[in-house]
Amino acid sequence: MLILCYGITKSGSTLTFELVRGMLENAGHLQQRLPDEVVNPGHRINYIQPVTRKRLDDLLSVIGERRIAVKTHAALADPLFEYVEELQATRQLQVIASWRDPRDICLSMVDAGAHARAAGRKEFSLMTDIHVAANELSNQIPKFVKWACAKGTLALEYDVVAFSPDTAIERIESVLGVRCDREQAKRHAFEVAFTQKNKAEKNRFLRELNETEKAGLQERFVDFLQRMYEGEPAEWFALERARILQRCRSRSERAGGMVRKRRRARA
Repeated sequence: MLILCYGITKSGSTLTFELVRGMLENAGHLQQRLPDEVVNPGHRINYIQPVTRKRLDDLLSVIGERRIAVKTHAALADPLFEYVEELQATRQLQVIASWRDPRDICLSMVDAGAHARAAGRKEFSLMTDIHVAANELSNQIPKFVKWACAKGTLALEYDVVAFSPDTAIERIESVLGVRCDREQAKRHAFEVAFTQKNKAEKNRFLRELNETEKAGLQERFVDFLQRMYEGEPAEWFALERARILQRCRSRSERAGGMVRKRRRARA
């Protein structure tokens, strides 16, 4: 089984990935580095971007009967959506999608930007302030929603993984069908692994943003905040899934119509 850990940037996705890795290792599923032919070369972890049908098939072929965790920040294209659902239904794939309060994500992005510029690194260096971070995050939220609404995906909030890890482990154990020593798994994720941790605090926005910034981000991400914290995320995901499947059917019908036209033209 391929365990694909997707996450919005700075949403705790690396922490979730390492918790999954620690759980699998402890349960007897060694997490070997996969060949560069199937994962992005040069990464210290198993990481892929972009995600395509061929890459998923290549990963599944190489993994075989093993259970291996792979991380990604890549988008899920419409043509791949139904295939991901098929792989999850047949237990060849398990997607775990990480998310976090977008106001705290923006703060974490700004922190990462400051660290990157100080170290002379390109990644995150453009994250100079809250407004730039919010623009970037606005582009990523639809990617999260698409991964999260695929049937069978486990959506995990950063606050649960970071501050209630036993609850996160229980949910991961349930979808993966494994049992682990929870203390050993937590030790790997929180003490041994490199998780790109910034401040590791909950609800940073309450303390670190001024009232104008709070109001601006509240307005910017009101739909996400209401649906994820005040509403029923499962209902939102079901609606989005229906829209995606309708787009897929419409695209298939159009493609079929074009094929029939070409056949008639040749006849």
